[in-house]
Amino acid sequence: MQLHNLVERMADYFQAGGDTMIPLFVISLVMWTLAIIKASRFLRERRRESSPKKCLHLFQGESSVCKAGLAQWQWDILNQYMEQRCEDQELNRDMLEAMRMRQELKVMRYIGTILILAAIAPLLGLLGTVAGMITTFDVISEFGTGNARALASGISEALVTTQSGLVVAVPGLLLGGFLFQRAQKFKSRMELFCIGLQQQTDEPAL
Repeated sequence: MQLHNLVERMADYFQAGGDTMIPLFVISLVMWTLAIIKASRFLRERRRESSPKKCLHLFQGESSVCKAGLAQWQWDILNQYMEQRCEDQELNRDMLEAMRMRQELKVMRYIGTILILAAIAPLLGLLGTVAGMITTFDVISEFGTGNARALASGISEALVTTQSGLVVAVPGLLLGGFLFQRAQKFKSRMELFCIGLQQQTDEPAL
């Protein structure tokens, strides 16, 4: 019974907001989906990260076991580097730098989209506010101020869309900022891993 009442209240809320509520809902759904995907990947990869020495030790065994025991980005860098490395340390450093930059692009994927969607939400809310006020003025011009129900509909649309835009935007901006900080730390660990990997592989040549 409570669930049914909640659904009815949500339906009434969406109806009060007008057509602007549809794109706001879509933006919110896409934003949170991307955020969950990104956060889960960060968490999963962090748990599977290993030191360069352990990665090289695993690489000496079966490739399937090594791939399953490492973070995906570590496996990608390690596998490519061990196949392409040569005796030239400068060239090895450049190769590792290029591999790391490709992985960093993957780390930053979706974060910019999340922040953009969060920034768009209040603008859509403002659009709904303007639409609601236009509806209100149309009612006033046609019926005067005597039709309270029609006036309330336009004002409700203006306020609900503004509120909805802020409800979507504020958590989205906070979440996007948090994911951006995690990505920066992720990139720092990648850089340290590449440095350690080259040191470990160049040690026998010293």
